[in-house]
Amino acid sequence: MISFEQIDGIGFIRLGINDKNSFSNESFLELKKTIQIAKESNSKAIVLKSDSPGTFSLGLDLTTVSTMDLSKDLAPFLNLFYDNLKALFTLPVPTIAEISGHALGYGAMLALVCDYRYATEDIRFGLPEVKIGIQVPSFIYALLGEAVGYDAAKRHVLLGDAFKAKEMPSLFEEIAGTEEDLKKKSKSLQTKLKKNSLSAMKDTKLGILNVQKTILSLIETDIQATIQSIQSKDAQEGISASVQVRRPVFTS
Repeated sequence: MISFEQIDGIGFIRLGINDKNSFSNESFLELKKTIQIAKESNSKAIVLKSDSPGTFSLGLDLTTVSTMDLSKDLAPFLNLFYDNLKALFTLPVPTIAEISGHALGYGAMLALVCDYRYATEDIRFGLPEVKIGIQVPSFIYALLGEAVGYDAAKRHVLLGDAFKAKEMPSLFEEIAGTEEDLKKKSKSLQTKLKKNSLSAMKDTKLGILNVQKTILSLIETDIQATIQSIQSKDAQEGISASVQVRRPVFTS
């Protein structure tokens, strides 16, 4: 279940899909509706957090992907995949990701499209797509590069290894020792944002997004590139291997 609630002027999108918060087509649709509700709520900030202990999100439900009719179902699936990233990225108010559990693949992407990221030091964060034969979207690489520098981002996306939050501190607003401390640090930022003018924050966010139009435009080519990537033999082998819990054997 993905839900929204507003508490004292702050909106909360809560991910509670399953123990891994892994996304299927149904949960993509649910997230899309929830983001729209958040957008219409007139909240002064939106917080994205998990209701699944130890996990922010481990990405896509690869079992769903492995049984998909690629000729018919893949394009709509990926349109939702990118629509939700774009919708979060372009929300008209500040967004905060509270990462109190591991964030991998699509989970890391959801965190990257937020304006502020708070994490506990023991979480694992990363984009392991190359390890299952799938490309990392250029839109996501650009956001990671903005946060940590393009050389560091390039090394990460080509290796695909997850890292602990404390190993890449520039990616996060703050890194907390405990989940309780994370909540306190995030709450402090929320309190500051609530004191600001909502209209001024919306106008400022719009200006920021105008500067980032080039990054946003990458999504259009990313959709087609990801369709081709997932249809490759290596991606099919990587997805099957992940579902079967074995090492993939790539042919290229």
